[in-house]
Amino acid sequence: MSYFFTNGEAEHAEDMLPSMSYAALVRELGRLTALGVIAPESPAAMLVVARLVDRRRVQRSGMTAKELSRALGEYRSGTGWTPVLAVVKALEQAVETARALEDKTKAAAYGAR
Repeated sequence: MSYFFTNGEAEHAEDMLPSMSYAALVRELGRLTALGVIAPESPAAMLVVARLVDRRRVQRSGMTAKELSRALGEYRSGTGWTPVLAVVKALEQAVETARALEDKTKAAAYGAR
C-alpha cells in the first residue's frame, strides 16, 4: 500500500494513520508533520506517539535500533517541517526499546549454546 500524500491530502492521510504499519508510520513521519497531520498536542500526534512507543509494535515491525535511530535523525533534522517534540521523544524511546529487544535476543542466543 502506498502512503504518498500531497499537500491537499492531509485529511486522507489522517484517516490512514490507524491502518499504517509501524515501518510505514516511521517512514512517513516527516511528510505527515509537513502536512500538519502531526502537530503538537493533536489527536493524531497522540496516536502516533502511542504507537511509536508500543513495545509490541516495535518488536513486530522488525525495525532495528539502527534503522529507528536513522529515522530519528531524519525527523529531528526537520527538512520541510518542524519536528514535534513528543514525536522526537517517542522515537528516542523506540530506539531504546529496539536496543533492549536486540540485547535480549542476543543474550538468549548466546545462552542457548
